[in-house]
Amino acid sequence: MPDTETALLSLRDVEYEYTGTLVLRGVSLDVRPGEIIALIGRNGAGKSTLLRCAAGWSAPSSGTVHVIGTELRYADRELRAHLALVTDTPPFYDDLTAREHIHFVLRANRLEEREADAERLLADFGIAHAADAYPSTFSRGMRYKLALVMALALQPRLLLLDEPFGPIDPVSAAELWAALRAATDRGAGVLLSSHQLPDDAMPDRYVVLEDGAVLASGTAEDLAAHDMSATLSSVLHSTLDAGGPAEDA
Repeated sequence: MPDTETALLSLRDVEYEYTGTLVLRGVSLDVRPGEIIALIGRNGAGKSTLLRCAAGWSAPSSGTVHVIGTELRYADRELRAHLALVTDTPPFYDDLTAREHIHFVLRANRLEEREADAERLLADFGIAHAADAYPSTFSRGMRYKLALVMALALQPRLLLLDEPFGPIDPVSAAELWAALRAATDRGAGVLLSSHQLPDDAMPDRYVVLEDGAVLASGTAEDLAAHDMSATLSSVLHSTLDAGGPAEDA
């Protein structure tokens, strides 16, 4: 049964099929208030697909996704406002500046009082100077930072981030980690995919995906004691110890 009493997100036996191929194979996991979970695994392991299913952007072929105790397929707009997904290539409108994007999102969610928080985040991520420019003129890293500002300003109860540290510089990565920990201190939950983590960043738990299935999960100590293939061990060491090169999920 889903952990609907305590979990912000519960996936149970989730499978996703695309053109006859199972991309996700019976994935189950929970994200509870106050914790950061890192999805790790090689390219093509299913991390991005899992995040899209968790956000309701893609419908699982089978299995269930519960958000704050409600199965996502039955969720209303109000419930979906409690989660935010930042994909690896965030989309933007062509005719809105960065600041106009932020104002639009906050107004749409009736959160205009958080515009000061958004301005602070723009400064923290080093893109305040470009707030009145169009995202189409931004580098990939700047575009991802803008998407992070929009998501963090909403202060959702559940944050889903696809490779958040890959496109951004080390200083901004440290700022983001601090912002994520501040969010979990408020009771939010974070599920992120990553091949690269800031120095001293330590998620509360890891979920290792291999060929669309959960190969292992637990703390860093749990994974260190887990018997894995040499190839996957090298991926884990680059993620847990030093942070490997940024890759697409």
